[in-house]
Amino acid sequence: MQQKIVYAGVHATSFAQAAQDLEQLADLRVGAKQVERLTEQIGRERLEQRDTAVENFRRRQLVEREGVANPGRVVPQVVMVSVDGGRLQIRERDEPPGTVDSHWRESKVAVLETLASEVHTTDPDPDLPRCFLDAARTLKMAREIGHVASGTEAVIPEVATGTEPAADEAESAGSGANPALRPSRPGRPERLVRSVVATRAVAAIFGWLVQAAAWSRNFLGAARRAFLADGQEANWTLWRRHFPTFEPILDFIHALTYVFAAATAGRSARAGWDEFERWIQLVWAGRVREILAELERRSVELGPPPSDAPETDPRRVVADAMRYLTNNAQRMQYDKYRRLGLPITTSAVESTIKQINRRLKASEKFWSNAGAEAVLQLRADYLSETLPMDRFWVERQAYATGQRQYRRAG
Repeated sequence: MQQKIVYAGVHATSFAQAAQDLEQLADLRVGAKQVERLTEQIGRERLEQRDTAVENFRRRQLVEREGVANPGRVVPQVVMVSVDGGRLQIRERDEPPGTVDSHWRESKVAVLETLASEVHTTDPDPDLPRCFLDAARTLKMAREIGHVASGTEAVIPEVATGTEPAADEAESAGSGANPALRPSRPGRPERLVRSVVATRAVAAIFGWLVQAAAWSRNFLGAARRAFLADGQEANWTLWRRHFPTFEPILDFIHALTYVFAAATAGRSARAGWDEFERWIQLVWAGRVREILAELERRSVELGPPPSDAPETDPRRVVADAMRYLTNNAQRMQYDKYRRLGLPITTSAVESTIKQINRRLKASEKFWSNAGAEAVLQLRADYLSETLPMDRFWVERQAYATGQRQYRRAG
C-alpha cells in the first residue's frame, strides 16, 4: 500500500489529485495530507541513502585517486552526462508575506545515459537537418531562449518557406527521449539506459551527486564519454572539476540561437536569413571559427553597444553572440562528435526537466525546501531506468521483516 501511495504522490499533479487517483483506481481512501507525509518521508529516506553513497564515493576518491573505474560494474562503451536547470517555487511556512520579490528558485538536473553508436572515419551526417532551416521554427527556438534582436520577429515571416519539417527531425539530430518514435539520422547514437539526478543543492554539491551517480554506473571507465550543457559557466566549472576526461559539447540548439540572432540583427529579412543559412551550416560542420572573423567585422560596422543598451539592441546582440561563440568554440566541433558517435544536443535533459516540472512547477504550487528536495529525489528515481525504487522497496521490506535482502544483478 505504501508503494502505491508514494507512486501516486510523485506522479500526480498534486497530493490532492493523488488521493483522488488512489480512491478511484486502487480503492484506497487516504487523505491528501497523509499522501504528502508518506511521500516526503520516503523521499527523506532516499536522500539519506543518496548522501551516504556520495560520502562513501568521496572518501574512496581521496584514497584511490588513480582509480576511476568501478570494479563492481560492467564498463559501458559510450556514455553521456548532460546537465541543465529547472524552476519551482519555494516558500517556507514561517516566511512573512511579501518579504521576497519572487519565490521562483532553480533546481538542478542531470541525465546520465549509456548509448550505442559506431565510430566513423568521416562525418556520417554532414548536411544540416532541414528543420533548422525553417524560419518560423528557428524564430520560435530563438525566442524561447531569448536571443532575438528588435525587429526580427516582424520581418522573419517574409522569408518563411512554408515547408513543414518532419515533426521530430530536430530531436533526431541529438539524443532524445523517445528514439523509437522518430526517424533516425545517420550516425545518431541510440539511447540504452537512463538515470536521473535532481536536486535543489548548491552547484558544488550537485557536482558530487552527478559524479557519484556516474561512478556507480561505471561511466568513468567508458571508452567514449560526452558531457553536454548550454553555455552557462557553472556547467563548465562542474565539467572541469568532475568530468574533465569527458568530451565537452555545447548544446547545438543554444549555438544555433546565438548564430540566428547575430545573423539577423540589424539586417533586412532576406539578407539576415541568407547569412544565417550560411553560418549555421558552418557551425554544423564544426567550422565556427570561420564565423568569428565575420562577426567581429559586423560588430565594427554596428559600433559598440552602450552600457544601457537593451538586450534586443542589434549592437548588443552581435557582441553577445561573438562572446558566446568565442568562449565555447572548443566545444562546438560537431563534425568530430558525430564521427565519434556522440550526441550534440541537450534534448535528453531538457525533456526530463519537463517531466519533472509537471509535478513540481506551476504558478500556484509552493514547496518548502525540504519538501521540494524529497519530491525531486523521488521524481528522479522514478524517471531512472536503473530502477532504484524497485531496489529500495525490496530492501526496505527485508530490513523491516528481518529477511535476507534481495539484491538485483548489476
